[in-house]
Amino acid sequence: MKTFSTFDRPMGWPSLAAAFEADLAAGDRIQKAPWGGLAVLGHAQLSALAHNPAADGMAPDAAAMADTPAIYNLLVRSVFTKSGPAHRADRAALIAALNLVDVSAIAEAAVAGLPRQATGLDLRTEVIAPVVRAVWASVIGYNEKAALALEQAVADMAHVLSMAPDLSKAALAEAAALEARALSLAALANDAPFSRALEVAVGAGKAADLIAGMVFDAIETSTTGLAACLRIAAENRDTLAATPQCTNELLRLASPAPMTMRLTTAPLRLDETEIAAGTALSMLWAAGNHDPLAFHRPERFDPARQEARPLMFGMGQHACLGHALVRATLQALLAFFIARQPQIEGDTGVWNILQPSDMPSLKISW
Repeated sequence: MKTFSTFDRPMGWPSLAAAFEADLAAGDRIQKAPWGGLAVLGHAQLSALAHNPAADGMAPDAAAMADTPAIYNLLVRSVFTKSGPAHRADRAALIAALNLVDVSAIAEAAVAGLPRQATGLDLRTEVIAPVVRAVWASVIGYNEKAALALEQAVADMAHVLSMAPDLSKAALAEAAALEARALSLAALANDAPFSRALEVAVGAGKAADLIAGMVFDAIETSTTGLAACLRIAAENRDTLAATPQCTNELLRLASPAPMTMRLTTAPLRLDETEIAAGTALSMLWAAGNHDPLAFHRPERFDPARQEARPLMFGMGQHACLGHALVRATLQALLAFFIARQPQIEGDTGVWNILQPSDMPSLKISW
């Protein structure tokens, strides 16, 4: 069985389709992961595992995170690392609370907060990040000061929670994890419908833990993913539409959550591969979104595409809970950009969603 090596390549690619093209063309849809366990690339294989209850959540390694206990505590209390009954109960509480949120109205209000005219703004930091911050502030109930503090905390935690962690920043990341939890606990007092419902369901302490974990994951992923989507949109501006179909296609191409981890709780069989209990599974959703067996010419932007279900938010019992907010925000941004016809300067070509800090800056004016 081939060992997965795509993440070892230091340069960006013209597209995610190019990143995984050789593996998928060779039929290497299940590979050994160099960090242990298996890397799953194929759309059909990912879909099968996503619906298999034996492929469950994977908790962080306590020994590996012994020097960053606050970060460890934030992760272990987050719904995306839990498994079994605890995961199902917390996820149900989060879904019920999110069902009280008018996602379209919140996204449209956040985008309406952009300036009427702008010159030379950085697409990621001065356009996307403020919109994402405003969306999550509205959902959770943060005031503007707290939302800014949370955004900074997420950035500080990312120093040790990335593809290339910088352990020299561990103390900064630890303080940020404590700040994120404190901000989430304080937000409960602001009585937003989502936070109020979650607190009633699970209590204040667990609600703060779940909010801190969810927003930590959501802010960075949403900001990176939406910035990538608008890079792709800039290259296809003549065929854009503010529709769910166009939004879906941009998200498929960008794959804002390129990989998540799962752990087998019982033996299972995937294609011809027997997988033992306790095997780590690297779920490469980005690869599945560019599998030519599922998507004809996967590198092509086709807003009318009607093929397999894209996997940009995962699938099954551990699918991303914030997917509706991301979709609504992107659709509102598309409507804004189509109406304003902005100028975008910079290299929209080679980029790597796996290393967003390496993406060239884009400047936008309208």
